[in-house]
Amino acid sequence: MRADRVFAYGAAAGLLGDLLLGDPRRGHPVAAFGRAAGAVEHVLYRDHRGRGALHTLVCAGGAVALGAAASRVVRSSPAASVALTAAATWAV
Repeated sequence: MRADRVFAYGAAAGLLGDLLLGDPRRGHPVAAFGRAAGAVEHVLYRDHRGRGALHTLVCAGGAVALGAAASRVVRSSPAASVALTAAATWAV
């Protein structure tokens, strides 16, 4: 299956999932990211520009690395790629 179709099917499935399921009261992935970013901030915070840049790098870089790793894992399976795109679309 072509990459554009994988994205289209996954995005449509994620939107449909969001419309049908909405946001969970507990365990939402964005809320989990917020808690993790808060924990990282608690460890790294200093009133210094470099520490703020490090916090941004750790949080944003970690999210990008997780997405890239997940994408690499499902690359060989169109169905898994659609499911990953749907999950990411639903989460955001």
